[in-house]
Amino acid sequence: MLVLQLANNGNLRNYLRNKQVEGVYKISWAELIRIASDIANGLKDLHNKCIIHRDLHSKNILIINGRALITDFGISKQLNDTTSSSSNKGGIPAYIEPQCYLQHENVKRDQRSDIYSLGVLLWELTSGIPPFYSFPDQAIIIKISKGEREKIIKNIPLNYANLYSNCWSSNPD
Repeated sequence: MLVLQLANNGNLRNYLRNKQVEGVYKISWAELIRIASDIANGLKDLHNKCIIHRDLHSKNILIINGRALITDFGISKQLNDTTSSSSNKGGIPAYIEPQCYLQHENVKRDQRSDIYSLGVLLWELTSGIPPFYSFPDQAIIIKISKGEREKIIKNIPLNYANLYSNCWSSNPD
């Protein structure tokens, strides 16, 4: 018998969509920061256990009683796993770090892969929409490969914008 916790608020993507009121995205900073902290702390716990998620996006974050939980570890790996292959590019293109698209040889994804995805999620929390939502996957891959990122959302604290900009930098070191 398997017992699972009910995700009463669904995934983060749907949760943010439900925050749209008459075309205007409304979320309090307290709520946004709580969700961002939950995701960052969950990711920190994974990385402390030498696990890289490799598929971190808003459909893999569940909201339970207002708290965010990382889910779907289907393509996760132990950091010391020496496997590197083109299958490392699994996931949703807008959340995958540019190095996976730029390097012709196989890329070994590590914690920086998840940090890039975290930056995209932090941006998504301020916008209420998925990154590059109006573009097909191939166009998103080209944009990310060229260093394009979504625009900084107006009227957000500079420190928060700098945080997600640093996370999704093309030079993650």
